[in-house]
Amino acid sequence: MIKFWVLGLAWLLAAPALAAEDLCATPVATEQGQVAGTAAPGMAACSYKGIPYAAPPEDELRWQAPRPPAARTGVLKAKAFGPSCIQDESFSGGGKSKVFSEDCLTLNIYRPVRSGTFPVMFWIHGGGFTQGAGSYEMYDGARLAAEREVVVVSINYRLGVLGFLALPELAAEDPHHSTGNYGMLDIIAALNWVRANIAGFGGDPNNVTIFGESAGGVAVCNLLASPLAAGLFQQGVIESGGCDLVLTQEKGFEQGRKFARAAGCEESDVVDCLRSALVWKMLGPAAAGFNASAQVDGYVLSAKPIEVFKTGEFNRVPVLVGSNKDEFNMALLLMPGAMFASRSMLTKTLHKTVGQRADEMLALYSFDDYRKPAFLIGALFADGFGSRAFAAAEELSPYTPVYLYRFDWDDERWGKSMGAFHGLEIPLVFGNLKLHLRTAPLRLVLPKKAAGKAEPLSGQMMSYWTNLAKTGTPNAGELPAWPKYNTQARERIYLDTAISVAPLSAKEVERYQYFAALSIEDLRWGETEEKKK
Repeated sequence: MIKFWVLGLAWLLAAPALAAEDLCATPVATEQGQVAGTAAPGMAACSYKGIPYAAPPEDELRWQAPRPPAARTGVLKAKAFGPSCIQDESFSGGGKSKVFSEDCLTLNIYRPVRSGTFPVMFWIHGGGFTQGAGSYEMYDGARLAAEREVVVVSINYRLGVLGFLALPELAAEDPHHSTGNYGMLDIIAALNWVRANIAGFGGDPNNVTIFGESAGGVAVCNLLASPLAAGLFQQGVIESGGCDLVLTQEKGFEQGRKFARAAGCEESDVVDCLRSALVWKMLGPAAAGFNASAQVDGYVLSAKPIEVFKTGEFNRVPVLVGSNKDEFNMALLLMPGAMFASRSMLTKTLHKTVGQRADEMLALYSFDDYRKPAFLIGALFADGFGSRAFAAAEELSPYTPVYLYRFDWDDERWGKSMGAFHGLEIPLVFGNLKLHLRTAPLRLVLPKKAAGKAEPLSGQMMSYWTNLAKTGTPNAGELPAWPKYNTQARERIYLDTAISVAPLSAKEVERYQYFAALSIEDLRWGETEEKKK
């Protein structure tokens, strides 16, 4: 009798998992054919991985707008991620890919294991538009889907030269005379795929939130400003991204010509030459110094997004925008000798980097306020990021609801040195603190003890982000109230162990206004000495 009771109990415990597996494996119809998923381990969520949203952009489709994916006759068993887009992946990218290919335009979907229609959260990864993938562990959407009842989509898009090369010859062959925005057009194609197909996965095609970090945040800025994205999303989140980080078409052509020459393709059939080149040439010496960035082409973008916002002629949706308190500190730690450099040495280096503006910048700070001289440089760069969030809030808020934040939590392994560094908020937003993160560098700073400390704040941030997706406001329930931003009160929420709200100080406003008035070209950050001369 006991034996039968034990067997019965085991069956009852296994039944929900079996039911979830059956539901997730049930084929879903899309415009290209049926897709079957799998149950997410340990979560009440289904995952569908590696679904093509566009045709492979290779051969004659290299440097063309994305084309629709091919139709399928059988069921796509979406159990494995697609290849990452071609890139020179590094430690700073946030994860590790298994395979790289030009055939990389795929997306991943996570949905709750229950019937219903749920808001969609569309994630755009960062990586400076040169690296990254939607398949990285810290972007796993299963927990958000299971615990907050949203449908999460993550994508790949073309990167580097393959995503952002501009040439007059490419513009001439395009029906819209567009060039240099292939990565952005990929993202827009993925949004169109979501609109057409997400209902079959339980998603609401009329309630989509785009959110992204770093380059992904820049992409959100671009989508807010692009007429091609009108109506494709209803909320936006900009995490540590700037809305002025685009090139003019002239700059794009200039660096495109430089790349073509370096690749040995200066002849009259430059496009044919480049399309026939080995794909790995896109990562070699020819691509050195290439600035992967969207461009003002008159089709995807008519001007820098921040300038478009000033006119009010943008995709007006509620926006959550912010930055991290210590954006640059991880980069500082990776710079040989930076943490031991003297005040005079750092001052000299700053002059060498930004020229006469160094004195203007240093006048806004005091080395006496920082434990080490290097942290003043870190603060300066962090305020550069913060100024971009501030500028976006200033220009967007007269027309649409805006919620400004700063992420301050730094109770991780090396918090006193690294602080709330660039990208640290991501696993808290996704609730992925307990993932093993075998392939993510965050495992070094978020061991089990630190991850446990972050859980309460992570839960609150998951709620803020998903509340925005559900209702257009981050506020609900017993969460600390997050006020709308306006240009008079200038209130900001501080996301830390104890969440607080305060107006920006006069010193913060002064610094942000100074940096917001400078373009990246003005600052000359990231330029080589040869270019500066």
